[in-house]
Amino acid sequence: MYEKALTKKSTAKDFSVGYSIKQLFIICISLYLLTGCSLFQRPTAIEPPLAGSVREQQLIAMQNFTLQASIGIKTQQDSISGNLTWQQQDTLQYQARLSNGLGISLFALQQKPFSSELTVKGETYQAADADTLLLQLTGLSMPLADMPLWLRGLPGNNSTDVVYDTFGRVTRFNLTDSSGVLWQLEYQSFFADALALPKRLRLTSSDTQIKVVIRSWQ
Repeated sequence: MYEKALTKKSTAKDFSVGYSIKQLFIICISLYLLTGCSLFQRPTAIEPPLAGSVREQQLIAMQNFTLQASIGIKTQQDSISGNLTWQQQDTLQYQARLSNGLGISLFALQQKPFSSELTVKGETYQAADADTLLLQLTGLSMPLADMPLWLRGLPGNNSTDVVYDTFGRVTRFNLTDSSGVLWQLEYQSFFADALALPKRLRLTSSDTQIKVVIRSWQ
C-alpha cells in the first residue's frame, strides 16, 4: 500500500584517493628534479698547474694585479685581524690598505719608486723604507719589500732554503726583510688553475705570525 521511498544514489565520484596519489606523484617528480640536478652535475674541473719554469715566467710577468685577502697578525703583545686590499701597479709601485671587520682603515700604504707613504689615523708619514716605517708607526712587522713577489708565490733575492713541490711550485723559503728580521714563509694551498696562484700562506718570525687567506685575484 505504501510505496517505497525512492533513494537516489549519489553520482559524485570520490576524488580523495586519486587526488592524494596525484599530489604524491608531483612531489616525487619535484624532488627528483631538484636532487637529480645536483647528483648528476659535473664537478668543477681542476686544471693542472703549468710546468715550473713556464709558470714562474708568467708569475714574473704579472706586473698589474689586485687581490683581496683576509689577514691575521699575531704578536707577543697584540692580535689583529682584518681585510687586505693590494693593488700592484708595476714592479716599483703599489697601494695597500688594511681595514678591520667594520671597514675602518687601520693603515694605508703607498709605495712609490723612491719613497713610501703610510697613512695612520688620518696622518700621512713618508720614508725611504716601508718596513721600518710600518714598524715605527704601528708596531707591526711585515716583510713589505718583497711582498709583491711572495704574494704571487715567488721568492725574492733575499730568500734562502727554497723548497718546491712536485709541480714546481714554491712551498717554503726563508726571507730576511730590510730591517734584518728573519721570516719563514709557507704556502699552505693554491688556487686550482694553471697559474696556481697562492691561496693560503703563513709567515713566521721570532715574535710575529701572519696568516693570509687570499679570496680573489684580478
